[in-house]
Amino acid sequence: MQTIVVRYLETVIDKTSGAPSQVVLGTETYDDIREALIPGVPRPKPGKAPHPVFITKCFVNVSNHLWRLESVTSTAAIDQQPAVFSVLIQRHDVSREIFLNQTLKKNKSLTAQKLIGRQGTLVEVDYGFVQQSGRTDASSKTNKRYMDTLLEAEMHKRRLAVVVKVISGNLVQVAPVTSMPITLGDKSAFQMEQATLDKMPRYQNSGKSSFVLGSMLECVSVQRILPPISYFKNGTSTGRNVNYIVALSKAEEKLLKSALIHAVGATGYVPHNDVLQVEIKANKLQERINQLTVELAARVAELTARTEEVNRLAPVQALAQDWAASMGLDFEEELEFQRALAEENGQ
Repeated sequence: MQTIVVRYLETVIDKTSGAPSQVVLGTETYDDIREALIPGVPRPKPGKAPHPVFITKCFVNVSNHLWRLESVTSTAAIDQQPAVFSVLIQRHDVSREIFLNQTLKKNKSLTAQKLIGRQGTLVEVDYGFVQQSGRTDASSKTNKRYMDTLLEAEMHKRRLAVVVKVISGNLVQVAPVTSMPITLGDKSAFQMEQATLDKMPRYQNSGKSSFVLGSMLECVSVQRILPPISYFKNGTSTGRNVNYIVALSKAEEKLLKSALIHAVGATGYVPHNDVLQVEIKANKLQERINQLTVELAARVAELTARTEEVNRLAPVQALAQDWAASMGLDFEEELEFQRALAEENGQ
């Protein structure tokens, strides 16, 4: 007995009249099954439009395989009539999309390590989409019991991500990027610089901030990875550069390392390179201290010598003052006269 029918439809425009109509591309029929996984329409968040959903479906005599979900409508099962879910979809052009596995397959001399091995390289990742459970009463529920699919709250949809490490030839560890503001005080995430986003038109003009989530690390296949659309050297044309040239800045790389440390709870750990840099600074400061100590010792010695000279001449000055007084002379005037005379004689 047929219990659920899923129909996939596409809107076409009549070339003569220009009138739109919906045609059936294909049908899935479920016999004696009370639930079927169907494309899930995302629940919009307050004040925001729902994110786009794409599905892969290959129909007979249709070359296109990637489709954008437009809507899902349904009618409940009545008597011997099955529940019908009508899924309206629209063709999506993938001609300019080159995934990492395609690049590696095309050029055998390349490896994932060579292309994206640098930590901080920016990529896009197709995580997939959360489906829903369609039932015979025409309702759509969460797919919580289907652990073999992506579940709600798990990372999903296509999004920008940062390469953390190339695990193997076909597996890469990435940290995803979100436009959702991070929790205040969350040190496992950080905001990307606008200068970095400006290298990619899609994110440059989105009007949204971007945050790297160190706490959402995930290993993904190279079949899910493709380069983000970026500017080419002329600064005007854009496309997916298969050399993966877009990356975080040096400052952002430091923020990434810090975020990863906080994400795994290793805040007491200090990287070796940081310790080395501190030691270098300490050594330079010690060298400066030693130099200043030598200069201070020289100044003290000079001051001591002058003090001793002053102490030695003090009795002579007292004797000269007594002689001047006994002869009725002004000591200060006589002293100035002798200084002027010595200056004239070049002494």
